[in-house]
Amino acid sequence: MNFAVIWIPNFSLLAVQRSEPSLSGRPVALLAGEGRKAVVVEFSPEAANVTAGLAGPLASARCPGLQLRERDLAAEDEAQRLLVAAAFALSPRVESTAPGSCTVDLQGADPVNTEAAMQALVLTLHSLSLPARIGAGETPLLARYAARRAEPVLVIRSRAAFLSSLPLDFAAPMPAQAAILRGWGIATLGQLTALAKGQVGERLGPEGVQLWERANGDSPSVLCLAEPARSFFASWNYEPPVESIEPLMFKLRRYAERVAAELRGAGLVAEKLTLALTLEDETDFCRDYRLPEPGADVDSWLRVLQTHLDTVRLEERVASVRLVATPARPQARQDGLFDTGLTDPHSFWENLARLAALVGDDRVGTPVHVDSHAPDAFRLERPAVTVLPPEPDPVHPPRGGVLHRFCPAWPVQVFCTDQTPAAISGALQGEVCAKIGPHYFKGDWWKPGAWAVETWQVELTDGGVYQLSKIENAWWIEGTFD
Repeated sequence: MNFAVIWIPNFSLLAVQRSEPSLSGRPVALLAGEGRKAVVVEFSPEAANVTAGLAGPLASARCPGLQLRERDLAAEDEAQRLLVAAAFALSPRVESTAPGSCTVDLQGADPVNTEAAMQALVLTLHSLSLPARIGAGETPLLARYAARRAEPVLVIRSRAAFLSSLPLDFAAPMPAQAAILRGWGIATLGQLTALAKGQVGERLGPEGVQLWERANGDSPSVLCLAEPARSFFASWNYEPPVESIEPLMFKLRRYAERVAAELRGAGLVAEKLTLALTLEDETDFCRDYRLPEPGADVDSWLRVLQTHLDTVRLEERVASVRLVATPARPQARQDGLFDTGLTDPHSFWENLARLAALVGDDRVGTPVHVDSHAPDAFRLERPAVTVLPPEPDPVHPPRGGVLHRFCPAWPVQVFCTDQTPAAISGALQGEVCAKIGPHYFKGDWWKPGAWAVETWQVELTDGGVYQLSKIENAWWIEGTFD
């Protein structure tokens, strides 16, 4: 098992169906040709009584409700890129052989693990609406023959046994060659390869030798390898523009599937998504979505995107879309012996991302103290993956009362006597019977955003002890002491 071929029957038709949600589960036929000469070349299983070669009107008469479509080259290109990206799950050496077909060089791979990976790849492609067949053999051509007979995976163990039953048409003989071979009583590849190659060449010439080699599964050509994607984006247009979220999300899923597959093929994940919508009046709506946990899971991406798009109201219809994934290396970490992990990390990160889509990335995270004397100075950081063990209680407990801060602080009016607080009104009312202060704090005077605060600890006649702060002539109650 040196090579594998991934083949998708009816590829052009499937590409059209992937781009049009209305065609799902309906009879569809793909036409080739112009005008009245257009004939059916591919058709869906629901298209009863339709066969290849029928003219479009005759096919519609045989199957009421039949949807006729022409090839969509843009949709085929997108589906082919998705197929190539998915093929990198088997090996880093992949050739985009033909529309709907890839050849993978498996030399040096473990046969048992590779066969299991091929089974998994078939399931993955089926979930992406690309039902594929995979064949594996000693040569690319032999693997291609196996793919045509796979249901859905076929690994050739014995070349002679496999070729013995294959029709001669697999080797694509010329009409004159086929007629001569029928006269000899040869109908399968195995019967042809049972003859000596030199004898076939004496009777059929150089073309006969080439036919014998194709019948034997020999492949003299060298694979033209594709490179993994280096930029991860997708863009598409709507004709006509769309005004509801359903068609937007349908195509967004299709293109996100390809972007995610390219990321996985390159061994990367996405740490941020950028979605740009171009409206009918040529204005743009753009938003970044930083993913709390980098990954390449399309369902998680779409839940984050839809959570935000459900809250968006645009003045014009959407004419085109661009989705960009910022790549990153997958995180590798080793937890500490006493660290505690999340019970359900997938749900935690997904919900956090959806929350960020609603309120903004800069408003979600874990508050971390900033090295500054400014009150309430903190920044938001990405939450830790593991929860560290709690720090031990201090040997010497803090002296004095503990300030329980109000968040946010309460605005009040302070009446002063000799520039000291004497009474308070507003959110809290009372006369000051004892006070300590003032205490002055200031910082960052050398740059924009300089701050200064004056604080007092006061006791009111009702017995409560509070901390007052004065910032730019405005008074606040920061908290109470126990």
